[in-house]
Amino acid sequence: QQNGLNVTVLPGGPNVAPEPVVASGKALVGVTHTAEGVQAIVNGAPLTIVGAAFQKSPTCMISRASNPIKTPKDMIGKTIGISDTNMPIWTAFLRANGISASQVKVSTVEFSTQPLADGQIDAIMGFYSNEPIILAEQGVKTYTFLLADFGYPLVDDIYIVANDSLTDPVKRKQVVGLMTAEALGWKAAFATPSSAANYAVNVYGKDMKLSMAQQLASVKAEQALVATPDTVKHGLLTMTPQVTAQTIKSLALGGTKATTAMFSSEVLSEVYKNGVLA
Repeated sequence: QQNGLNVTVLPGGPNVAPEPVVASGKALVGVTHTAEGVQAIVNGAPLTIVGAAFQKSPTCMISRASNPIKTPKDMIGKTIGISDTNMPIWTAFLRANGISASQVKVSTVEFSTQPLADGQIDAIMGFYSNEPIILAEQGVKTYTFLLADFGYPLVDDIYIVANDSLTDPVKRKQVVGLMTAEALGWKAAFATPSSAANYAVNVYGKDMKLSMAQQLASVKAEQALVATPDTVKHGLLTMTPQVTAQTIKSLALGGTKATTAMFSSEVLSEVYKNGVLA
């Protein structure tokens, strides 16, 4: 409301694709994973990427601390839990590290930490701010490494808008307002993580029966991946030419052909030019 917006948040989740919703005009802005957003553009969706929450992808490999997998090479001969949706990332990550798919056994898991907690598998691919925290609450100590630290750096949780929203003066102003609000929201979350966790548990996620401790730990874990030296210098959500180039290179390993034209800094340049985040 402070930025002239009356926002309705549409339900998301693994079974909802934001790309067609935004492209059709049913939503002004969408948040999606980078590979999916780029592939939609490749397939003809009239979309532009205008920002990224995670400057460093939170996708990680999680193993038990009692039997840690510390590097990609340590995965050889082991059983790794990968969800169907993460298979493209898995394939690209293996390629980035010169590992053949035949050298590692994959067990299909769908958003469950139990196979790792029970010792059925040696590691799972997950989010740095999610599964390790869930396992810790279960009393399972873990060792985690980010894929970004081993040859697969990319931005994630990208913000997409329809191309015509950038040329329509009214919609463009709304996009700038929304991205301003998003940046302010992240800034406030890191300033007072307990308040952010409270909103998640007792307001927006009230019906989900979330854990306060888990949400608080999640906010704190995300800070280093969102508030990087680049965004401290240029502003939250911004994508520097360097991280954009790294992202394009990583996506290419998985067969997704991104180009610099798909990424635009014009909206966030306007956000920070207005000085509202100073």
